[in-house]
Amino acid sequence: MTDSSATRSLNPPLGGTSANLRHRLLRVHLPLALASALAVLLWMILPTFRPAGQPAPSQAADHQGATQAAGQQTRSQAADHQRPWHVGGAAPPTEQSRDRAGTLPWYQDRGFMSRFSTATGYVALGLVAATLLIGPANFLLRRRNPVSSYLRRDVGTWSAVVSLVHVAAGFQVHGPPQLPFGERILRYFFAPDGSPLTDTFGLGNWTGLAATVIVVGLLAISTDFAQRKLKARPWKWLQRLNYALFALVIAHSIYYGALLRVTSSSTLLLGLIVIAVFVGQAIGVLLWRRRYAKQPS
Repeated sequence: MTDSSATRSLNPPLGGTSANLRHRLLRVHLPLALASALAVLLWMILPTFRPAGQPAPSQAADHQGATQAAGQQTRSQAADHQRPWHVGGAAPPTEQSRDRAGTLPWYQDRGFMSRFSTATGYVALGLVAATLLIGPANFLLRRRNPVSSYLRRDVGTWSAVVSLVHVAAGFQVHGPPQLPFGERILRYFFAPDGSPLTDTFGLGNWTGLAATVIVVGLLAISTDFAQRKLKARPWKWLQRLNYALFALVIAHSIYYGALLRVTSSSTLLLGLIVIAVFVGQAIGVLLWRRRYAKQPS
């Protein structure tokens, strides 16, 4: 979906063609930052996004640990560490993990961090979806659709920023708080015996890791310098990893239980995003074929 001499008379692409950093900061980056922060805030405070009838994974583990506390008091601490603490298993009962009275710092309050992680995850997904809809929107509005547009790259930059915030928040949600942070991270991917986790929790984290690697790579090539060094065609092939990123994020959401609450607002939003991207891409391909089928061979 690139421009040629037959389409140079079309209007400029969405976001314009200005490379002026100050212009982009005021017209693109600042609105995206404010919109992302507002979306996260609304997700955190609106009751419509609270899971109905099913707590967040960490809350479910904490609740199970609390209800079984009497029977678990006789177990040794070593045995506690051998139990699975991730989704599908009970967390070792600790006063820290059960504290909901606001005595913990906000970054250790798992109820808060669970919602914040979910909020940033959905905002990041929305930004990734937006990067995939800018091209079809250019075709619909009869605008040029260059190999690279500053708007698409700037939106992609914010999708990477919010994604990394989501990852950082997610690492605060699960695992025994008393474990060193590095060991807690390893437990997201490996069992205590060193074998890779292949249950839904493990697969959710592995797909999340793959998505993080891709989003960091896309962020690294989202500069004029990278595009000049790589040249247009190789750069475009690497940029198409955005489609794999979108698929991995959807899989990550499903493994983390997005389809377990099919009537929840978050699940409905996930479905709308997927439908919008599929419909937008289909329309974009159709309009691309129509536009370039008219060119002389």
